[in-house]
Parts: sequence; structure tokens; C-alpha cells
Amino acid sequence: MAFLLLLAVAVVHAPQLLAFPYEQHVGTVTVYAERPIDPRIGSELARAEGLLRASPIYTGSLDRSLFLTNGGWRWRLLAIQSPGAFAFRRPFSAAIVFNRSDVAADRVTNGRVIGGTRTLSGVIAHETTHIMIANHLGEVRSAMLPTWQQEGYADHVARESSLTDAEAARLRTTDPAAPALVYYDARRRVAAALGAKRGSVDAFFAGG
Repeated sequence: MAFLLLLAVAVVHAPQLLAFPYEQHVGTVTVYAERPIDPRIGSELARAEGLLRASPIYTGSLDRSLFLTNGGWRWRLLAIQSPGAFAFRRPFSAAIVFNRSDVAADRVTNGRVIGGTRTLSGVIAHETTHIMIANHLGEVRSAMLPTWQQEGYADHVARESSLTDAEAARLRTTDPAAPALVYYDARRRVAAALGAKRGSVDAFFAGG
């Protein structure tokens, strides 16, 4: 019973209890990993911070814990509700867990043939944007935003999608319900909405 309780706490609140053997501190960020952490993590965190800094809701570097997995049992256990994601951050948490990560290549993969690769730095920016939105609006209001606003704005800040325009067009024919298309379309919709709001993020979140 005690083991199951510890496992539940680890999965929900403290992934570090799952024995990530490598740990590194970079500024306000603590990185945990399954394999030795490539020194290029510093430049990737710096790139992510540059992307975040361009957002009007950026208030400074945030304390975060990043958990880099190899897509194996730790990922499957932690991401039980979203195994096909690139990464996730649970509400009321500053811990971000990543799928199959390659620091040397600045890459995260989720196993999908199309739309299955993104930059690690971009995904760091994406997931940290969720924390910024929650800090700006409050966790409850943030959770009530429609998916296209939450995910589209996070990709807007990250300045990337997992799909090229050609891949998106192909998926519309072969798999129109593909999750990657949801994110791709949300990012484009957010860009249009922000343009209509003259760049006001508060107006965007208030009115969509």
C-alpha cells in the first residue's frame, strides 16, 4: 500500500521520485534525465527563454523542473492519459515531462510518422507558456480556455508546429482528425485572432 501511495504521488506531483539518475541546474530550471545531460541544454533553454520573452505575459524566468525521458516506462507511467504527446504539464505544477528527448539534436519525438518531431527548445517554450497563462489568468480560468486558445497560443509563442504546410495538407486528406492538425490549425487561428485584437493578449483571452 505504501509503495502504491508513493507511486501515485510520483506520477502526479513528484516525477523525480521515479529515479531519474541525472540532474542539472541551469538558472531557475532543474533538468532531470534518464541519460547524461548534453551541455547543449543550456543553449536550448536560452533559446526557449528568448521565445518566451517575446510574449506580453512574460514576467521573468520561472522556476521549473524538466523531466527528459527516453519514451520508455517512465514516460508511459507519467503520461498515462496522453502517451502520444510531446510533453505535458499538469495544472498547479511547474514540472514538465517530455517524451523521447534528444538534447544533442534539440529534438523531441512522439512516435508519429507525420507530425512526430519538434524541437526540444520549442516544446520547452510551449509548455512553459502554459505556466505563464496559468500565472496570468489563474489556474481555473486557464483550464477553462478552449483548446485552440491554450494550445494555439503556446505554439504561437514557440513559433513552430510539428507539421509543414505540405504535411498539413496531406493529413487533411488521409487523417483529418489527427492531433497534429488540431495544433497546426490552432496556431494559425491564434495568429489571426491576435491580429484582429491588435496584439492584445488580454483581449484575445477575454474574447477569443
